[in-house]
Amino acid sequence: PEGSLLPLALGSAGRVLAGEGGAAGVDGVAGRRRWTESVGERERGVASVSAPIVDGSATVVAAVSVSGPIERLGRQPGRRFGAAVVAAAEAIGAQLHSLTS
Repeated sequence: PEGSLLPLALGSAGRVLAGEGGAAGVDGVAGRRRWTESVGERERGVASVSAPIVDGSATVVAAVSVSGPIERLGRQPGRRFGAAVVAAAEAIGAQLHSLTS
């Protein structure tokens, strides 16, 4: 519900921002595939897939996420949208890096 507080470690974007298991950098986010997914974890009937946006030192500074009804995204949203979410996150990260270097 609007305005409610939720634990950061719930949901794919929250886990990305938390470093997926406590790691400070991108290596902590779902290993080599570089995305993480959630199905019904934060809210019943909602699925999501998220990827980290990293700075020049590979520290997670933000996340890109696609979320929607499970009926549309499926029970494994990463299979369908993971590569696109990672590509978007990498493009944004590259732009941020070019602005700060």
